[in-house]
Amino acid sequence: MTALIRPHRPASLSAAVFAAAFVVLTCLAGCSTPPDRIVLLPDPEGKVGAVIVHSAKAEQTIDTAYAGVDVTKNGAMEKTMDSRSGVQARYGELLAARPPRPMTFTLFFLFDSATELAPESPATVERLKAVLANWPAPQIVVIGHTDLAGSQEFNDRLSLRRAKSAAAFLIKQGIPAGKIETAGRGKREPLVPTADGVPNRMNRRVVITIQ
Repeated sequence: MTALIRPHRPASLSAAVFAAAFVVLTCLAGCSTPPDRIVLLPDPEGKVGAVIVHSAKAEQTIDTAYAGVDVTKNGAMEKTMDSRSGVQARYGELLAARPPRPMTFTLFFLFDSATELAPESPATVERLKAVLANWPAPQIVVIGHTDLAGSQEFNDRLSLRRAKSAAAFLIKQGIPAGKIETAGRGKREPLVPTADGVPNRMNRRVVITIQ
């Protein structure tokens, strides 16, 4: 959930459902004592979360796309309802100023390798390159993983080597090294749970998150 807030009243928010919510707080023009307006927007996939709005006098839950609450100076609340076109007309500039939503890419590796990608990964690399070419000032987290074959110590080293290999690729794409954080999780967080010692191609991976 992301919030753009211009507060001038003691109203607060808490998330009843975390994902898929975007909240705009703003004042209504032309009012001598303008209320705060909270409007709940769907995410790009159309999903909607829920937000509980608190004030000194009342509490309201909004969980419908484009529903909202006006909170007055004394804490009173009034429910509102808008539309996609209405929100775009009123808050288009604010919405356009939002940073891009984080994106995650997963690269899979061959067994026991920190540099050789699995056959399905080059296509992911091309999508990653296209996103990076148009992403303003990216901050990137690169996490390496292994399958459950081998010792914990070996896999810790291998997962970090995979993460650093992916980071080196990102640096070649023009991302400053200081904007990239790397870590290795070894075999602690398998994508596909298996018994210890069992190799699995889906677990040999690097997860790259751009934000």
